[in-house]
Amino acid sequence: MLPDSYTGVHRYDGAIIQRQRCDHPEPCSLRQRDLAIVRDVWRYHFLTTNQVRELWWPGKSVQAARRRLVKLFRAGYLERFRPYSPRGSYEWIYFLSAAGHRILRDLGVVEGTARFKPRDVFDYGRALHDIQLNAWVLAYRRLLGTALLHWQGEHQITPPRGARQAHLRLDDDWSIEGLRDPHPRPVVPDAALELANDDAQGPRLFLIEYDRTRRTDKNYDKFRRYDAFLAWWWRHTHLGTRADAPYVLFICQDETQRDDFLACADRELTAHLWHPSRPVETHEYIGRRRILFCDERDAHLARTEARRVPPYPPAHPSRRGRDAEVRGVRLPTRPRPAPPTRRTIDQRTQEMHSQSAETGAPLTGAS
Repeated sequence: MLPDSYTGVHRYDGAIIQRQRCDHPEPCSLRQRDLAIVRDVWRYHFLTTNQVRELWWPGKSVQAARRRLVKLFRAGYLERFRPYSPRGSYEWIYFLSAAGHRILRDLGVVEGTARFKPRDVFDYGRALHDIQLNAWVLAYRRLLGTALLHWQGEHQITPPRGARQAHLRLDDDWSIEGLRDPHPRPVVPDAALELANDDAQGPRLFLIEYDRTRRTDKNYDKFRRYDAFLAWWWRHTHLGTRADAPYVLFICQDETQRDDFLACADRELTAHLWHPSRPVETHEYIGRRRILFCDERDAHLARTEARRVPPYPPAHPSRRGRDAEVRGVRLPTRPRPAPPTRRTIDQRTQEMHSQSAETGAPLTGAS
């Protein structure tokens, strides 16, 4: 059975919207947490009451979050809507108002030249994408614990002008071959998660693509853009100082869609590093290693499974045996606990001796 974190954001497709806005704001003194909530609503587009509670009142009842969100709504910093029901009620979904945008701009969170773009939400389906994406991130966040270092919302990564004009040749006579589209074009991930990495010097970056369309034809262009990005021009962006290329994770609605996307990506991801003196089996297909696909429901069920295409494209001479199969991948989770150091063991022994001296009890080992 799927948990409430999943079903709660998937039951309202096509629902009629009940929207509220505050035409006569009531003054409200803002705390640091209030400003952070307004920032998060701006950053993640739409947040339900329970999602705000999980971010800012973890382990508490929803009442505290509800009271504070009502104050921010009545003060005019947030707007809200919810699916209409003739019987019962559903939780409110909050998004940024013009007043909320102004206060973020005054604080420097939003660029001073950024204009406010009102969100006219008449159909709940228009917001479902962001609400369900945020529900997935929060479910995965519960599995990550302190390993999640940063969660960024939707943003655009644009190739700099120099990269657009640069030749596809790299150092030491390496070059990029097999691009479906040799012109670098922007990518717009729905979210980005920076995760701690126990096995390397720097953290890992996952760019998230959440798909509700279930249509592979709508994603051909995305596959090609990310293939070029990972094989080539990510090094020319602000991410270029990282030790490794980012990962891209496509979140699919179910296993059928995931397998359809894998089959499509298997044909589209063909960019690779090429060297004139190296055999064909040493060609490195970065996009095929770094683009992953998962079933949305898995994170809600505390599963961290994903899949990626075979390491070589169809008709490649090295595509045989295990290298012709779709690979299973484990997504990162909580960091492994550090093994006890000698210093820690000595400290514990000293504490045991101190307790023994205080109580007069003999010092013994665990039975």
